[in-house]
Amino acid sequence: MPGKYSVLSVTTLGSLMAAIDSTVVFLAIPAMGRFFGAGVSFLSLVVVAYLVTSTSTMIPGGNLATKYGKKSFYMLGFALFTLSSALIAASPDILFVIAFRALEGVGAGLLSTSTIPILLDVFPPGERGRAVGINSVSWAVGALAGPVLGGLLVSFDWRYIFLINVPIGLFALAAGYSRIPRDEGKPGVDVDLYSMAGLLIFLVPLIMGISFLYLPWLFFALAALPVFLVVEHRRPLIPRALIRNARYDYIMCASTLQAMAFFGTTYSLSVYLQDDLGVKPLLAGLLLASYPVASLLANPLGGYLLDRTRRGAAIMAGGLLLQGGSLAALAFQLTRFDYMSALLFLAGFGGSLYWASSSTLAIDASGGEHRSLASGALFTVRNIALIISISAFPVFMAATSPGVLLLHANIHIQDAVMYYLLTAGTLSCLSAAFMLPYRMAP
Repeated sequence: MPGKYSVLSVTTLGSLMAAIDSTVVFLAIPAMGRFFGAGVSFLSLVVVAYLVTSTSTMIPGGNLATKYGKKSFYMLGFALFTLSSALIAASPDILFVIAFRALEGVGAGLLSTSTIPILLDVFPPGERGRAVGINSVSWAVGALAGPVLGGLLVSFDWRYIFLINVPIGLFALAAGYSRIPRDEGKPGVDVDLYSMAGLLIFLVPLIMGISFLYLPWLFFALAALPVFLVVEHRRPLIPRALIRNARYDYIMCASTLQAMAFFGTTYSLSVYLQDDLGVKPLLAGLLLASYPVASLLANPLGGYLLDRTRRGAAIMAGGLLLQGGSLAALAFQLTRFDYMSALLFLAGFGGSLYWASSSTLAIDASGGEHRSLASGALFTVRNIALIISISAFPVFMAATSPGVLLLHANIHIQDAVMYYLLTAGTLSCLSAAFMLPYRMAP
């Protein structure tokens, strides 16, 4: 049987690839727009397609992996991720890029949902926390490396950010085949695809309608809403026991607002820096890297403060106020790169301080019986907020830049666009922060 740390090396490599790929594409968006002659609506879908499929794959993917074998689905995820990366780099049109990014997201979702169960199978109980912790570090490292690596590779050619996945993926496939032990699966496991199908029927047309400012898609999403609600009533993504938990409900709502501000900022700034201010991709990546650097510091600090003080509401409110205040200050210092890097650091620090404590409190509030489901639901809702915030980027452009072409290459983001985006992020953070002390005990 392969050694447990040999297995950990493979899963850590997979997590690192998925983490890098979720952010590395931000720096390539302007170059891809110029190459394909594509507008901001199509380019936003390059990011959103990956997030939609990776998010929607996780819950049913976990059930399928349990039923048919975790190794099989982990290897399938790596194969899809590697193949789609090569196809994106060879795409002749932006529509092919969007389609293959969706396929890449499926691969990332299968990788992510199978990783921890594989580790729990090969590590004994006393070592599982350490193994998962080591694997989790790769997500933080990937989030930090993504902007810098993306800026460096895009300086040569945007295709390199996808081509680099191919040799790494082939190596990981060979290593995974030999190192990860095969499991037989559990044929009796029930696989529920209805809840995620109901979500996609509503979410996809909503995203398309927002991204392209196209009313028929929005009307279709409105018409699909009753279907989604019926499916959720019969097969809820979030167990009813959690829905009746006031603390969990509030944190879910607050996390939705916070995630919209947190991630929409990074995406919009990556485009603004390059296309409006003329910053080189590598410098833009270095400026944006202060955001994940802050997360590396604030995540463990947030958990430590929660353990020592047990004042979760105060820690979360403080994090939200710091994030919101930093975004507000950034709105007035957009062209000052020294201030931008420092303010992004503070925004990332506050957001991560909030996320570490809120995740712990939400999952603890669910009780032992629902902890896995509570964690999965919190992650899913957070990703949906991220998807909607990026999809709304063209809305701000159209509202503040009359005559902007959303379907063709014309990505010149005026200062007003970023001002209103950052103001919206500030209001999202402050809305959650000022409600928190009155809705939840410390």
